[in-house]
Amino acid sequence: MVLLIVMLALTLFRLFLGRWSLGLGILWWWLGGVLGFLFVFSDRLVHSLITNPGETLSVKVKDLFREKKLVEGLRLVLLERSQQEGLMMRSILFVAIWLMLAFWTSLGVVSALGRGFMLGMGIHFIFDLLWDFFSQERKTSSWFWQIKRQVTAEEQRWTVLVVCFLGILVVLGL
Repeated sequence: MVLLIVMLALTLFRLFLGRWSLGLGILWWWLGGVLGFLFVFSDRLVHSLITNPGETLSVKVKDLFREKKLVEGLRLVLLERSQQEGLMMRSILFVAIWLMLAFWTSLGVVSALGRGFMLGMGIHFIFDLLWDFFSQERKTSSWFWQIKRQVTAEEQRWTVLVVCFLGILVVLGL
């Protein structure tokens, strides 16, 4: 829902300003946005099926997939997401790389599909980061799992603020 609201607002804003005209490019941009948003979920599948095949959740998901219950397996992965620690795309380092790539994309890529893809990923990252930051458990520490020292709450807060600010600037350019 967040993706649709942000993309609709950006589309209307750009059409109103005259930066875009109605055409096939907008559809490619929207398709890229949806694919980018969904791509971030693939990390959970890789974690369950390949990276940590021995975990209880992974075994359950594999069993469901073997029984050809794909929708139930995907639903289980999403419902039990709190059990998945150390996801590659749920890392502040990955988000920093995404910021650099998205900045480059906003400056040099003309493909509407590619720009939309980066936009969808960014919206997902920013939403998840803010969700974790404002949740009651303050789960932002899970985003710093690759950092080899204890990151203080103040450092986490500033990192979230800077990443969200830069992310919003980049998203507006995509």
